[in-house]
Amino acid sequence: MKRDLGELSAKEQAEFDSWIAADIRHLGAYGRAEAVLGRLERVRSIAIERLRASEPEKPALWARREIILSGGLAASFAAAGIVGVTLWQSEREQVFSTGLGQVREVPLADGSLVVLNTNSKVSVRFTRDKRDIHLLQGEALFDVAKNKKRPFVVSVGDMQVRAVGTSFTVSMLPQRPIQVLVKEGVVELNRTGADKAAPVRVKAYTQALAPQDAPIVAAGVPQSKLDRTLAWQFGRIAFDNETLQNAINEFARYSDVRIIVDPAVAGRTVTGLFASNDPIGFARTAASALRLQVEVNDKEVRLSGRTDGGL
Repeated sequence: MKRDLGELSAKEQAEFDSWIAADIRHLGAYGRAEAVLGRLERVRSIAIERLRASEPEKPALWARREIILSGGLAASFAAAGIVGVTLWQSEREQVFSTGLGQVREVPLADGSLVVLNTNSKVSVRFTRDKRDIHLLQGEALFDVAKNKKRPFVVSVGDMQVRAVGTSFTVSMLPQRPIQVLVKEGVVELNRTGADKAAPVRVKAYTQALAPQDAPIVAAGVPQSKLDRTLAWQFGRIAFDNETLQNAINEFARYSDVRIIVDPAVAGRTVTGLFASNDPIGFARTAASALRLQVEVNDKEVRLSGRTDGGL
């Protein structure tokens, strides 16, 4: 894309940012286009890698193409710490992680892609007959290259999520059930503990929740909710009629700046698309929209009802 090559003018970048902000479906459409280009790029990279690996004087690991970002939206990507690395080694385990507010892409040797959300960690080990991934904490998106002879299995807690070729997220967050959201294809969920239940197959546009010591529950999700849930890939958080308290809790995953809200107004709702690395900007926008009072201090923002008679 022209934008990936850093060729947008200031006017074009502003138009792009406005288009993204206008409708959450635009973000999803852009993400799907990026995913297609990403798959083509990974196929190309793997082909080049294998050619180079066949030359004994050449190292087996080569750098991935760098994407140049520019303009306002690019700045939010950089501030959110979105980076990429390439994994080519097989038969040995490697661990990848992200810090607070960071999003990280990990292209794998088989053409798959792992995208780690904030404060997340995975271990990766490929063998001849299996692709083993362990989600150790946080949340990750798995864009899986098809290979029926070598299944792709994500282990998380007492669960195994098995896929052949698909795209899905898995999250393991404090005080929440394990969650699997399937974007494309079908995955199979298996309990690995003593109380094994029958496997649960989850298809595209379906979210499955696996509470501890409780059955797996799956329900369909519309395209709009899927796009909102996956907005974190692009350094954004999307809300649709979400309570202010829940929105604040989500921002706490991405920044050590704390937003404290008066319980009297915590149940008011917010809708919009926000940069995940800008909790202060979110607080100011929410205060303006909900007619609240905002007070910004070092590493802390307070939201409260207005004292000037406003509603």
